[in-house]
Amino acid sequence: MPKPIPTAATAGNTSLNVGVAYARRLFEVVERFGLPRTALLQHARIAPADWEAAQARVPLAALVALFQSALALTGRRDLGLEFGRQVRPGTFDALGYALMTCRNLGEAIGLVPLYRRLVFDSGYSETAFAIDGENAKLAWVVLPEATRAGLPYCDVLAESLIASWLGLGRWIAGTELPLREVRFRHAAPDDPQPFVAFFGCPVRFNAGENSLLFDRRLLVQPLVQADAELNLAMRDAARKAIDRLQGTSTIAGQLRQALLPLMPKCEATLQHAATSLGITPRTLQRRLASADSSFQIVLDATRRELAQVYLRDPALSALDVALLLGYAEQSSFTRAFRNWFGAAPSVWRRG
Repeated sequence: MPKPIPTAATAGNTSLNVGVAYARRLFEVVERFGLPRTALLQHARIAPADWEAAQARVPLAALVALFQSALALTGRRDLGLEFGRQVRPGTFDALGYALMTCRNLGEAIGLVPLYRRLVFDSGYSETAFAIDGENAKLAWVVLPEATRAGLPYCDVLAESLIASWLGLGRWIAGTELPLREVRFRHAAPDDPQPFVAFFGCPVRFNAGENSLLFDRRLLVQPLVQADAELNLAMRDAARKAIDRLQGTSTIAGQLRQALLPLMPKCEATLQHAATSLGITPRTLQRRLASADSSFQIVLDATRRELAQVYLRDPALSALDVALLLGYAEQSSFTRAFRNWFGAAPSVWRRG
């Protein structure tokens, strides 16, 4: 018998959520294979009425069950690849539209770790980006503690996300994006050739990670729908969506809002922020620690995100940006920016 979609109250440690748009894309893919969504829901033991009642988020456990059922019912080992072919910005909610309107591919990739929670809740996976010499790597890491908590690693889900990254990248760039290698942490399927054909490069299984490797020069690839004004609006929408996910009462969200007017006055300190929130510094520290965060983590994340926004405004000099972010000296801002992005603000701006 179908059972209700588990909720945070009933799912215990497995109550992490995922954006419902990602799951709905799976329905579209399997329907192309002739599989009705009702059959998929029934096999995954999810009550159709409960699924239809779902709004922006659904339990990650339900998504994993749907992917496993889709593979079992269709027998299509290339299911994740088909998912990647069908992906569009809306699959990733507000994050997808923010990516689409960036200046270039590198800027879009830089947004993924900032707003990834719009798709997958923190606690299940992390997105990592790194540059090593001439190579760039974008990886999706499923956390060991998530699997220990009862959320299994799912081969086809991992393949769908890696394929989606490439599929969306091709769509927003309007061109093929050559890769150097694709890696998956799980075992190879019986026939890996469809994977090689889709990615257009060597594909390694049992590689210990899920990642795309490519020439770093692709980072300057312009995007066909780049729009600076719309991009700022989409980033704002993404931030607000994350605030809604966290809840208006989350201490990290409250702190971020308190920091915005404090930074230009060089008052972005624990004491000033706590006063603005009407609590003591000790209470602020304790609440942040309970949320697995800290004052410095929130401050750095806020500065890092706003630095990208401000530097896109040609009317603002690097010194202007430093002052807006609460740095007393431009050199301090430059050092911080190098640590974040591996380049000086002036170099990043020209890119």
